[in-house]
Amino acid sequence: MSRSDNTLDLMNLQLTDAEQEEQLIIFSVGEEEFGLDVLCVQEIIRYLKPTKIPHAPEFMEGVINFRGEVIPIISMRKRFGIDGLNTDNNVIIVIEHSGRVFGLTVDAVSDLQNLPKDKIQRRFDYTIEEKTKYLRAMGKMEDRLILILDLEKIIDLDSEIIPEEIKQSINKEGGE
Repeated sequence: MSRSDNTLDLMNLQLTDAEQEEQLIIFSVGEEEFGLDVLCVQEIIRYLKPTKIPHAPEFMEGVINFRGEVIPIISMRKRFGIDGLNTDNNVIIVIEHSGRVFGLTVDAVSDLQNLPKDKIQRRFDYTIEEKTKYLRAMGKMEDRLILILDLEKIIDLDSEIIPEEIKQSINKEGGE
């Protein structure tokens, strides 16, 4: 077998392995660790104090200017109902989902992990739906449990009671 055949075999093996794993950005909010699909993450930036939006829901911190685009910032502490304040040590994970760009304020980003799909549990038979509505799955990494987020539910403004003009403003910027 020639050297190029060997390289092709290695590339196919790597692609097969990639299909068997999920690549996640791991971050913390309070004492818990969460994971987000790395493909949704545009950038991780230092915390910038957002400009408040009148009558916005409590979890919506406000908006920031991100590379010339005004994007809404969601406090993950407030979204999850976890006590505590944002500090200068927080970071903002800039994400894109369904053509819309958002920022998520988190306590810290710890690492990037490949998690084998057989280590991901998608069912939550032992919890009440309301308590896990923002979760897509749980990942088991050695002695750690990573709560994998359902980004669609995190940024779903239609399930919240929000004045119509704020929804329209956010949706307009997202190209809808």
